[in-house]
Amino acid sequence: MIRSIALGVLIVSLAACQTSSEPRLARLETATPESRAALTRVLAQAVGRAEVQLGPLDLTRQPVISVLPPPLGPLEGASTALPEIFELVMIDRDCYVRRRRDGALFALPGLSCRAID
Repeated sequence: MIRSIALGVLIVSLAACQTSSEPRLARLETATPESRAALTRVLAQAVGRAEVQLGPLDLTRQPVISVLPPPLGPLEGASTALPEIFELVMIDRDCYVRRRRDGALFALPGLSCRAID
């Protein structure tokens, strides 16, 4: 009985150590051409395209990023494609982009974010 109680206490304390914080909306600390290029590379991989064009944004002020649909081809007159929406988030001290549609997270290594309170 004492062994099972000790095991229960050990499991609870290990679980408490492994909890991570919830994703919090964030903004970039600085929006340099390099940080924008790094973000664009990650978003291109997230949507499965070689290149993407981002919608108008100020990443140091707002957390929402839109990836515009591919441009129309020469034989296309109209498209029903919509932008793919992502949000900058922080988990602990790391930056990610989270796809709104399904909540998928993509790491932004080397970029510095600040949580929006």
